[in-house]
Amino acid sequence: MKLRPKLITFDFGDTLVSSEPPYLTRIWMGLKELGVERSPEQVEGAYHQADSAVSARMLEQGERSPARYQRNLGEVLLDQLGVKAERERLLEQLYKWLVGMRPERVLVPGAEFLLTELKKRGYPMGIISNNDGRTREKCRVVGIEEHFGFILDSTLEGMCKPDPNFFRKALELAGVEAREALHIGDLWGSDILGARAVGFWAVWIENKYLTPEPREGVYKVKRINQALEYLS
Repeated sequence: MKLRPKLITFDFGDTLVSSEPPYLTRIWMGLKELGVERSPEQVEGAYHQADSAVSARMLEQGERSPARYQRNLGEVLLDQLGVKAERERLLEQLYKWLVGMRPERVLVPGAEFLLTELKKRGYPMGIISNNDGRTREKCRVVGIEEHFGFILDSTLEGMCKPDPNFFRKALELAGVEAREALHIGDLWGSDILGARAVGFWAVWIENKYLTPEPREGVYKVKRINQALEYLS
């Protein structure tokens, strides 16, 4: 079925824009620097598993603050990696290590083509990002800011995905209903579960680490530009 949404929203990091080195690679580098010897694939897989588990739990329990999400994500990430000692110190130092890096921002392959094509077709677009307060600045650096009617950043908004209220803020800004909106993201938990909890359609950029059961209203792609296959 071809969709004709009145609003398309995007996750930012690793959906539209990545970095050199990528975020999950930086987490692996930071953990290695702090003495946690795991492979990049182990860290990447653990992160996706952690986001999925934490998001599902937060949606069920109703506690969805950014601080709680980040805390739980870090703890479950270490659980997945089998790290048991000095966890609080490790997470604090990892956070400081990540904040200290300022990597080069790069567009994800296919993102520029997709945004340009969607703009040609007249789709209103926005961003819903769990980020550090600099999402608009980062969009400007890679030349995509002009595509979006709004850019919502969790640090500035005081809420984060998968909180349904974060997605509802986007609907309010665009003046549309959830069934008229589509969200595109790479994280099954915060992006897809969060969007579907409100009633958005969703496109998931799948990965090799998760094999969730098919869900109504969710489409899967391997590359972001493939989302066009589902749009009229």
